[in-house]
Amino acid sequence: MRIIVIGGGVIGLWSAVALAEAGADVTVLDAGPQSGFASPAAAGWVVPALSAPLSGPGVLLHSARQVLHREAPFSVAPRLTSTLLRWIVGFVRSGSAIQYAAGLRAVLDLGAGCVDDFNRLQETSDLELRQTGLLMTALTQAGLDEVAQLAEATTAAGYKGGYDILDGPSARLREPALGPAVIGAVHAVDEVQVRPEQVLKALREQFTGRLVNATVSRLRPGWDVETSVGRFSADRLLVAAGAWSTELLAVLGVRIPLLAATGYSITTPGTGLAPQLAVKLVEPSIAVTPFADGVRVAARLDLGRPGGPITERRLAAVLDRTTPYFADWRPGLSTATFAGMRPATPDSLPLIGAIPGHRGLYVATGHGMLGLTLAPGTARHVVPLVLDDVRSPELQPFAPERYLSGAWRRP
Repeated sequence: MRIIVIGGGVIGLWSAVALAEAGADVTVLDAGPQSGFASPAAAGWVVPALSAPLSGPGVLLHSARQVLHREAPFSVAPRLTSTLLRWIVGFVRSGSAIQYAAGLRAVLDLGAGCVDDFNRLQETSDLELRQTGLLMTALTQAGLDEVAQLAEATTAAGYKGGYDILDGPSARLREPALGPAVIGAVHAVDEVQVRPEQVLKALREQFTGRLVNATVSRLRPGWDVETSVGRFSADRLLVAAGAWSTELLAVLGVRIPLLAATGYSITTPGTGLAPQLAVKLVEPSIAVTPFADGVRVAARLDLGRPGGPITERRLAAVLDRTTPYFADWRPGLSTATFAGMRPATPDSLPLIGAIPGHRGLYVATGHGMLGLTLAPGTARHVVPLVLDDVRSPELQPFAPERYLSGAWRRP
């Protein structure tokens, strides 16, 4: 069976490797490095512990308070397009307690075994894989309560990893780089971190099919794909192009509620005592990950804005928020700076499945900030889906048809 995968990010590549290993003739079409490519901007966290949907009970009110106090870890594009407005409405509607709990369980099921998958990848590849867990640190009691409640909810939903709840002194013993303002932390002890750039390289090396650097210009049912380097044909087509999946599918009349949420990251040695553990700064929702060549600081979600260069003002605002959490470590000059568009759905759940009315067309996108965490599980379930049209029970919550009706079908 001939299969074309559009998208060479972590979701597309991991799926392509799995499909090729299952015996398919696979071609990956990827436009190559470009503004907004999400993977290099990632913090590198493999974190089932953070599987909870962004929407949930009380999130809207909490976010409104943050905006009023200029503390929100996100912003919304100043021009409210109809697409952005519908996305926000969908986000609000998906925030019930029942939907939140169901979404958390679904994402945990999809990400099951992901740490073992990365350990296996490391056995055959040159990966900087750190198994230090994730330390979620707070400056306020409200922030500490938030992550403690997250740990409790995730465990109740079936998370198998361990948590340690620490007061301020205990948190500083666990991570000496923390400053005196930190009042406590929750340490998810089984999470891992990995360089996302190295993951992509490892997957490319393992892939036994064809990897073509090409920009897709047109899709024709059948499936014929016109690109900047010629036309390609296949029996089945998997669109895993991240934030660009929307425009690719739109030419077929398929409209999905995928919004580009731009995040930023820098990698810097900094000055002072650098952290040795991966640290989440709870109140500003900033990710801090130590790697061999420096500390990666990743933050911010700008809804509805395209990826592109980071302004000094925007970057400084992110870096300034790290200062209260550390004793004397301060970010310095950046050795790598990225702005990447994370594909986000209103209910925070990916879109994985067949597209109704288009035989042989499948999608795997919308993984938001959990691309690394969910890539192995997505690939595992994509194989029977694409090869045999068998949708596993684990994929039911992510079915694209939950959005392919009503307002999302209108131009």
